[in-house]
Amino acid sequence: MSIVPVVLASIGAFLSMVSNVPQVWKVRKLHTTDDLHSYSILIHVIAACLWSVYGFMLDLYILGGESLVVCLLWVLIGLAIVRDRYICPKKIRG
Repeated sequence: MSIVPVVLASIGAFLSMVSNVPQVWKVRKLHTTDDLHSYSILIHVIAACLWSVYGFMLDLYILGGESLVVCLLWVLIGLAIVRDRYICPKKIRG
């Protein structure tokens, strides 16, 4: 087995996971999710979950693990949207 595909897959998986971290870091504060659409987040969660299942079904553990982490990151972003819109909404001054 060649090491090159494993290295390329590992680098790709790492970059895919790391690309979501800045968004998760941004939404950790209250009222920072106004510009995010909840449907888009839901689609990302479903897609990452399906890729994860696909990866594990085919014993592609790099793909499955990476997609699982990405799914969890998108779930955190989704929870931040729920927090900002329903649990701690902005108070309207009037």
